Amino acid sequence: METTIQLTDSMLFDEVPCYISIQDRDYKIIKTNRRFRETFGDRIGEYCYVVYKMREDKCPVCPMDKTFSEGKIFESEELVFSPEGFPVYVNAQTAPIYDNNGNIVAAIEMATDITESKKLQRRLEESIEKYRMLYNVVPCFISVQNKDFIVIDANKKFKDEFGDYRNKYCYYLYKKRDSRCEICPVAETFEDGKIHTSEEIVAGKDGILMNILVLAAPIKNESGEITAVMEMTTDITDIKRIQSQMANVGQLVANLAHTIKGIISGLDGGMYVVESGFRQNKDEIIKKGWEMVQRNVERVSHLVLDMLYYAKDRVPEKQEIFIDKVCEEIVELYSKKLNDLNISTKLDLRFSDYFFGDSKAIYTLILNLIENAIDACKWDSNKNQHNIEILLSYYDNFIYLTVIDDGHGMSDDVKSKLFTPLYSTKGSSGSGFGLMVVKKIVDEHNGEIKVESEIGKGSKFIIKLPISKL
Repeated sequence: METTIQLTDSMLFDEVPCYISIQDRDYKIIKTNRRFRETFGDRIGEYCYVVYKMREDKCPVCPMDKTFSEGKIFESEELVFSPEGFPVYVNAQTAPIYDNNGNIVAAIEMATDITESKKLQRRLEESIEKYRMLYNVVPCFISVQNKDFIVIDANKKFKDEFGDYRNKYCYYLYKKRDSRCEICPVAETFEDGKIHTSEEIVAGKDGILMNILVLAAPIKNESGEITAVMEMTTDITDIKRIQSQMANVGQLVANLAHTIKGIISGLDGGMYVVESGFRQNKDEIIKKGWEMVQRNVERVSHLVLDMLYYAKDRVPEKQEIFIDKVCEEIVELYSKKLNDLNISTKLDLRFSDYFFGDSKAIYTLILNLIENAIDACKWDSNKNQHNIEILLSYYDNFIYLTVIDDGHGMSDDVKSKLFTPLYSTKGSSGSGFGLMVVKKIVDEHNGEIKVESEIGKGSKFIIKLPISKL
């Protein structure tokens, strides 16, 4: 059995669940519904701006005003106040009311309370802002990439390191490539929807290479489809450097043990020959054994000094140095050894002024370079006579120290490893410290080192040091 409900216009007007008021052209309220009266009270005859906004004059931007002037429906969001002073956010719609002659005589305003929605919206905006802030301050590079590997969003750290990302491919931003990387965690995540990781080397600010740990995670829509991938990368350059240093420590210990074992064997051999000479009462055998002992004691001395220098981080103690005098002094020091090995030397010292540097370090640098040249000649059995040239010159505020030998020379592979920690070109007779110390001293003086070499023709070490004067 159907029930018929009779609804009058008055009932509909009163029961609509929003605030309804009718206002005349002077903005005075002439009629209200029950919901309005329950919240704002009986305000017939009062101005709308007094009732809603507690103002003394008309609002600067008034939807009622527009409705009266243009005869159209307008919608706006407004902040009004209850009689107790509580804020109420409303969505207001105004519409004109015409008389029989088609003139606008009043306007109706329907305002829906959206206070709770605004609170939820504000909370959402605060949450978004909070997560955006976390997104930007997190200490890693974050980017969001679409299926074409174009970066569509990135955090502040990413922008600071890789620059403007808009409409650029990730592989260009990271590696300056023109095509996608062969192994790509983002592509793998798009394919299977799982989290993938990898270690990469990328070019950061100013082209400086860095090691990064990459983690790619899917971003899905409400249907579960992957629409983008978030890539989080952490700079692990320092960690990789520490790993390399730890590996070098292990290599250092092994090489030192091998070098020290060789020195001990040499000392044992020398002492055995000396004892044999005493037993046989032969001076030549004693002399030969004693020379063996001296050579190995000298090796111990050089090894300890190089170890101490390389192991210690130090700031150069700068003082006045005459490099030409240092070169002459070291050549004089090695004169007997050079003569015994049939090695001639040529000094071409065209810079006799002074510069400020660490005198002990510069002495060690030149000593190691000359000793390295002597060893290169000594190990070359294809010539009976060898030559070493030491050149010193000045040009454009730089000192150039060049040491040239005509020893056995080096291959490109050996040259590429010269300054690798503990790499020696002398086999078991070398410690690998000498050229490491040379490189360290050059770096401490903000200089450069260049090596030219060819097998069978010899080697050239060129040291470029900036003039430093106080």
